[in-house]
Amino acid sequence: MVAELPAKLHSGTTARLVAAGALALAVFGLIGRLLSYPLNRDENLFISVASELGSGDLYRDLGYNHLPNLAYLLGGIFALTGDGHFLLVGRLVILAGWLFALLGLWLVSRRLELDGLAYCAGAFLLVGNFLLLGEPGMLVSNNFLPIPCVFLAFCCLLGALANGRRAPLEAFLAGLLASVTIGLKANFIILAPAFFLATLLAPAAIPLAERVRMAAVPLAFGGFVGGLPALAHFAYDPDGFLAHTLRYFTELQAAYWQGVDEPKNVALSKKVLLAERVSFAGTNILAISAICLLGALGISREGTGFLKDWRIVLLTALSAGGFVIAFLPTPSFAQYFVPLVPFLILLFMVLAARLERSGPSFVQALCVSLCALGLLVALPRLGSGAIQLASADDWETLEIGPNIARLGDRAGLEQGALVATLTPVMALEAGYSIYPEFTAGQFVYRVAPFIKEEDRQYYRTTSPEQLRAFLDNNPPDAILVNREEPIESQLAAYAIARGFEAYGSSRIADGVDLYVAPE
Repeated sequence: MVAELPAKLHSGTTARLVAAGALALAVFGLIGRLLSYPLNRDENLFISVASELGSGDLYRDLGYNHLPNLAYLLGGIFALTGDGHFLLVGRLVILAGWLFALLGLWLVSRRLELDGLAYCAGAFLLVGNFLLLGEPGMLVSNNFLPIPCVFLAFCCLLGALANGRRAPLEAFLAGLLASVTIGLKANFIILAPAFFLATLLAPAAIPLAERVRMAAVPLAFGGFVGGLPALAHFAYDPDGFLAHTLRYFTELQAAYWQGVDEPKNVALSKKVLLAERVSFAGTNILAISAICLLGALGISREGTGFLKDWRIVLLTALSAGGFVIAFLPTPSFAQYFVPLVPFLILLFMVLAARLERSGPSFVQALCVSLCALGLLVALPRLGSGAIQLASADDWETLEIGPNIARLGDRAGLEQGALVATLTPVMALEAGYSIYPEFTAGQFVYRVAPFIKEEDRQYYRTTSPEQLRAFLDNNPPDAILVNREEPIESQLAAYAIARGFEAYGSSRIADGVDLYVAPE
């Protein structure tokens, strides 16, 4: 028996080293995929608004329609870098988010005293996630960045409530990070009540007065501090803030998509099918299967009392809440199901920590399986990303600005020229200026016909019906048309009608037409 111990230790060490090496290779593939991913229409909102921060009110003038944290984060980084490569810098911010997410998971694993294999398993459930290897995790948007904040917030909460210990500073940080998460993506609003209840109820042996004084109050104060950006906007201009956030999504977006003849998930039956495709596939279904196995094993050994652990209750509730809240917006999109991902991974890690001491061999075998399967399901995407990492010359993040600038040079367009476009990132990357009305890309412009009369004062925009009159009153030096966006055909029609000279080249900028105003 004693002779078998070194062999087991050696076997475990080998498995950890192999898993860590595979994870490092997966991260390289992730980097290549992220930096080479093509520009998406959503990025026009986040990047353009952040680059124009300070030129007008975030909501009324620039048309932002989310809580403000990401706009300020990107705007601050753009100001510090002073670089026109907005898309590349933005993608590097998302890459930093991925690395912080992996760091956050490692810190959680340390707090839970987990084996390195369990950490690698959790990391593969994240890095191999189908949903996150698509647009939600690759684009400069507010979809991925909440995840590292969730991991770090939960780590602080663990520290605040560990073994009955009350650490006010860690409770404060947990509240701060939870509010920062919500300020990035409102779907994570479920964190606030869940964390607050956790500080009040866990563990029950501590007197209620001490729970309130040492945990609940610091957590609430941290939440208030973290929520100051949104609270300040609401206090300064409540009507404008609510018009661009709450009413944009509950009224304007729903009205716009009702009239669009495109596939969309409006009916509950279609939302359920979307949920099945994105929430019960790939590493998500691996995480759910592992959770069920560990839960069943725990109950078989300890009875149903096993499930009363406050961490299991909290994360189960958050997983259910993250899933349900995705059904509320209409229409529903895949990125709305992102909140489920971090809670499933954390729940797996907590269950693994509970059982690792009583059944280490089973947990270790399960973690090895999750590492292997997580890598296997993500291999095509991560493999292509690794290939892209060696082909930086083809990255759109590096080439989009210079390509558009070369097209402009060929057309005789000067730097700083005023360009009308609904894909403003392209114009900004090339060094041109844009209309404030189009800073948010197409997202305000396309819903303009549905804005109620009493809300029009909060919007600086034009509409498809008023486009010609708007441009006639303030003529552009050029019009940039992204042919992949049907809504931009109206700009092309205007340019042709007004005698603009057309320039386009698949060699210089594929799918883009530049129209220069007649002299």
